[in-house]
Amino acid sequence: MGICFSKPKVTDLSLTREVKEDDSENKPRARRQNVRLSVVAAAGPENNIEELPESAKTVAVESIKSNIETSRPKIEFRVKVEGELPNGHQQGFEDKKQKIEGISDISEITPLGIGFACKKGLKPDQFNQDDFSIIVDPDFKFFGVFDGHGSYGHRISNYVHSQLPELIISHPSFSINPQEAISDSFQKVNQCLFSQCLRLESNFDCKFSGTTATTAFIMNNHLIISHVGDSRAVLGVKKDNICEARRITTDHKANVPSEMERIISNDGVVKKLPDDFPYRIFVKGKEYPGLSTSRAIGDSVAQTVGVIPIPEIHDLEITEDFEFLLMCSDGVWEFLSDQEAINIVKKYEKNTQLAAMKLASSAWSKWIEHEESVVDDITVIVVHL
Repeated sequence: MGICFSKPKVTDLSLTREVKEDDSENKPRARRQNVRLSVVAAAGPENNIEELPESAKTVAVESIKSNIETSRPKIEFRVKVEGELPNGHQQGFEDKKQKIEGISDISEITPLGIGFACKKGLKPDQFNQDDFSIIVDPDFKFFGVFDGHGSYGHRISNYVHSQLPELIISHPSFSINPQEAISDSFQKVNQCLFSQCLRLESNFDCKFSGTTATTAFIMNNHLIISHVGDSRAVLGVKKDNICEARRITTDHKANVPSEMERIISNDGVVKKLPDDFPYRIFVKGKEYPGLSTSRAIGDSVAQTVGVIPIPEIHDLEITEDFEFLLMCSDGVWEFLSDQEAINIVKKYEKNTQLAAMKLASSAWSKWIEHEESVVDDITVIVVHL
């Protein structure tokens, strides 16, 4: 289809930089205005194909004509657990409904060394926009955390959590070059999403809505972490009789120098609004889209000014000092440091499902302590290595 995919960034464990915690990031912050908004509400252009990046226009038209999303082969999985699209109001801290295959009850996930939690926050009149996917196959394990944003964020995170793993696994390079398969598939699911939103029968759009995506594959004694956005992956690593937090992903924030440089070079503007905390991305001379993450799937307007769906990829050989992997949406990391989260999981490590629930509960309590009536959606996946 004439798509030019960028070469994935691959990082070896020996080259992985340990991220030191900045104490200033963990201090309580007053955020009652514009708290955790990923998109600033503003009047913008109408949704049409001309707003898509040039590389996506051709793909959008071709996919509408050929319905490319129905041509992929059906894939059978041994165990699969994923979130369901919300269809009604949920109470704060209520569990996201799940679809399960291959097991009869969620309790059967713990013996596999896996635990998860996906909790509705305290955002008035808004669905739980977080989502997740867990696949256990004889040849690999897959885990994904997706944090939607914008008016249709819950629909987009649901779409991507279902489509992305299927695209990766069915990619012709998956078994011989999984990094290539992952990078290609992140970009293809972004293009498929654009196409879906342009269909007349679509009930959502991605003009000002999108999702983060942080995924992990465990296969052939390798851990392959890929991400766009700020849903973070952290390893618990055994060191001198303690479990030390080692951050794998780098949050894709608008004010990260390398990310900001790309935005500015694409005629975007990065600035902080009065009484707001994060730096946000805007079209030059406009008050939209106001996105705080510099990489995302969706956000077609933001992608015209340098926001990209290309993931950073880290390929790590699993060693005996790796204890567990922790993947969480930013609802966990707002008031908990990497090490605090690892300590909580370590305390309950014999029961991964309990560990995930305890971490979600601790994150919720921190939000209530600092913000009282505002809590972000919270998603946790714990995987024993």
